[in-house]
Amino acid sequence: MTHSSSSTPTPTWYDGLLAAMPTLLVGGAAVGWLSALPTVAGLAGGGLVAAVLVSVSLFIVPPT
Repeated sequence: MTHSSSSTPTPTWYDGLLAAMPTLLVGGAAVGWLSALPTVAGLAGGGLVAAVLVSVSLFIVPPT
């Protein structure tokens, strides 16, 4: 969506979701790598939260 006074699109809630998903996976891998947790457990935790965000964006607050 763009405002009539500017040609730069404004970010939407879904843009934030798209940015958050890979960030969660990288964050989970970093937690696993930097802590005593296995890296796979960190990735699984980040992936689980990312999957919740996908589910929310598709089924609870779908795009119009």
